[in-house]
Amino acid sequence: MKIGLLILTLVAQPVWWGGLLREWFTADKRIRTERKSFGSAVYGDKFEVRHYLLLSLLYGLITSIVSIVLGLTLPVAWVIGYSCVALIGVLIGPAAGLSMTILVVTALLYDQFGQSDFGTQLAALGQPFGLDGGRTPLIDLLLLFVIALIIMGVWVARTGGKFAAPKIFAQKRGKLIAGYRFNELLVVPTLIFVPGDWITSHLSFWPVFAYGTHTVTPLFLPLLLGLRLTFFKQTARSGLSRMAKWLISIGVLGIFLSSLTFLVKGSFLPVVLGMYLLYLLVLLWTRWQDRRQSFWFSKVDRGVRVLGVKPETPAAKMTISVGDIIVTCNQQPVNSESEFYKALLINPTYCHLKIQTPQGDLKVTETAIFAGAPHEIGIVVFRD
Repeated sequence: MKIGLLILTLVAQPVWWGGLLREWFTADKRIRTERKSFGSAVYGDKFEVRHYLLLSLLYGLITSIVSIVLGLTLPVAWVIGYSCVALIGVLIGPAAGLSMTILVVTALLYDQFGQSDFGTQLAALGQPFGLDGGRTPLIDLLLLFVIALIIMGVWVARTGGKFAAPKIFAQKRGKLIAGYRFNELLVVPTLIFVPGDWITSHLSFWPVFAYGTHTVTPLFLPLLLGLRLTFFKQTARSGLSRMAKWLISIGVLGIFLSSLTFLVKGSFLPVVLGMYLLYLLVLLWTRWQDRRQSFWFSKVDRGVRVLGVKPETPAAKMTISVGDIIVTCNQQPVNSESEFYKALLINPTYCHLKIQTPQGDLKVTETAIFAGAPHEIGIVVFRD
């Protein structure tokens, strides 16, 4: 049973597989919505699943190395509680938007109730497996929060907004606008330590980590990282890039505050709450920055708004960006989707566009297109 539990934590984490299933359904729902709104998907591949598979493992390797270097030792009761809440959040809750909340709330609950009767009973669940329910330094929970913030900032900076997939919304007066949602989740398998020794008696070659008379056991923690934000007045890429810098800054600040927790007794609660409030302020500031802009990705009366550019299409080779307005196509003024494709048929092998940028500047771009297939140019616009 002990060896089976080890295999479970190293290979078959329920939270990780649940996250993979969730991302699959998220990607499938996005593709179906795009096909309904635009006739075809802007991104036909499930890039959310690809990001989940590659980045979860990559960041898991990074966080595990950092954890080993720091010797992160987390309490058994918290690991069990966090894993259960994370699994529930992944399967039936909005885990992408609550990843940091789950981490912080479970840490604070452990700080307040870890030594209560309930916490003792929860820790006792691990005793048959040789796990020690003893209390561990709270600074390790804070360091895990710091690691999560920094890795999340790096992830958002590198990935956020690169796949501009629009979603159509109707305002109160019926005006159509497009929003760009970043809705992705990672479950990062992070190697941590918990008090106790339940491997070496069965696997003699397994490394033993001892601190004085105490031993610790390595386990993989399913660390949730996720974000769900929709941008209406700026590109998701620009908004998320600024947000990522703030997340990394909060994480760096947390490194210095960790020393305060180590030196000053009772400072864990205010430090964690302060960092979490800063995290929430960054989310609110990012949303406010988007809402305060005067620009909308909206349908226009003169010209055709560009909502997306499909990869590996003729449009991807043109100097055209999301938010631009196509004024003329092949020297013909266009004000709707049907007029745009009708103008494309004037020259079935070449496309010449006059474009107005969101800043009001005019530019000209052109490219060859697939013969007789104007709908495959790769420009996504509002449908008639």
